[in-house]
Amino acid sequence: MTLQFQNELGDFRTVITKPRQSNTDVQPLKTGDIAPFFSLSGGSGDWKASNFNYPKPGSGQSVSLLDLVAEKPVVVSFYCPCWGRYAGPYLESLIRLNDALQQIGVELVVLSIESPQALARQGKQLDFLFAHDADQQVSRQFGVYNEDSPVWDRVSGISDEAFIPAVYVIGSDRRIEYDFLDENFDTPIDIDEIIAQVWSLIPVELELNDKPLSRLNTYAQRFVALWVLGFLAAAGTQFLNP
Repeated sequence: MTLQFQNELGDFRTVITKPRQSNTDVQPLKTGDIAPFFSLSGGSGDWKASNFNYPKPGSGQSVSLLDLVAEKPVVVSFYCPCWGRYAGPYLESLIRLNDALQQIGVELVVLSIESPQALARQGKQLDFLFAHDADQQVSRQFGVYNEDSPVWDRVSGISDEAFIPAVYVIGSDRRIEYDFLDENFDTPIDIDEIIAQVWSLIPVELELNDKPLSRLNTYAQRFVALWVLGFLAAAGTQFLNP
C-alpha cells in the first residue's frame, strides 16, 4: 500500500507499507475483552497515565478507569503526532468525537507518547482527558504497542515508538463493547458508530441527564424520541386495559 506523509516544512513523501505478518507480537484487545486497569494523575494539561492503582505522592489529582466507568461508559483512544499526514485528520476526528460525547456527559480519554505540554506548544488546545503514556505502560496492556513489533517495520516514515491507532468503548464492567483498530493507517474513525455504541450502554435513568433536548446531538434526540414514544405507547396500553 502506498501512503503519503507531510513533514513540518509541508513537503510530501511517498512511502510503501508492508502487510502485517501473521506471527506479529502486537495483539490489540478486541470487543469482548476486559480493559486493563489504568489511572491518570496530575491535572488539566498535565495528565500522566500509568497502570498503578495509586498515584505517586504529590502527583496531584487522580482518576482511574473504575472511576470513569462508574456511571457511564468511557471512550479510550491512542494518538501519536509521529503518524505524519495521518495524525492531523485523526486528531480532528477525536475532537469531533469529543464534542458529541460531551453532549451526553461521556468522557474521552486519549493516551499519547507526546506530552500535553508539547501539544500545547504546537498550538493544540484539547478539551478532553489527554494523558502522557510516557513508558507505554497502558498501551502495552491494550496491545496497541509492542517494541518487538514496531510500526516502522511496516510503515516507513513513522517512529518505532508509535501506537496503532485505536478507539475503545468500555462499559461499566470494564468490558470492551466496541473497538476500532487501524493497523494499516488507511481507515477513518466511524464517529456515528461510536456514538451509537455509547448510547446503547447508558442507563435509561441517566439518558436525559437534565439536558434540554435542544442541546443534545442528533443521536441523543433520536434516542430520546424513541424512548418517549415507547413510554406513551406503554401508558396508553395500561389505560385501555386497567
